[in-house]
Amino acid sequence: MTRRVRPNVNPNTSYLVSVITTKAHLCGWDITSSPAADGTTELTLARDDWKIVVTFQGSTALAAAIQYPGRSNPSGLIGSEQLTRYLRGNREQMGAFRIDQRVIVGDQAGTVLDIIPDDETKVRLIVRYDGGTTGGPLTTHVRAEEEVTV
Repeated sequence: MTRRVRPNVNPNTSYLVSVITTKAHLCGWDITSSPAADGTTELTLARDDWKIVVTFQGSTALAAAIQYPGRSNPSGLIGSEQLTRYLRGNREQMGAFRIDQRVIVGDQAGTVLDIIPDDETKVRLIVRYDGGTTGGPLTTHVRAEEEVTV
């Protein structure tokens, strides 16, 4: 009887990558994986104008960097516990606004600072209003400033 040789794969890493890729596929994200020069592995997830790059070192997910719509480079980091929220976020609402976009919320104007999916159906914007305050309205309560008729 010959002994079967097991592949040299860390089950923790392969399981985590498998979970991420499965969720990403189910939610319409395109997936690519590539080794980086520093010995890490990058898993790149892309959907519409969003891109998330998850970096693995051995069996550990080091970081997940977000490239927001309209940006040429990643500009935010999220923890692995928040990754599912972004993967499953409402596609239409996530693509409706951009960072630094001028918006109207009720009778207040402001600028989008961040876009955060709450769950599969709601997406929250972090908006700095012209009066200096900051709020977190849902995208369903926000209009782009260009859409407002004067």
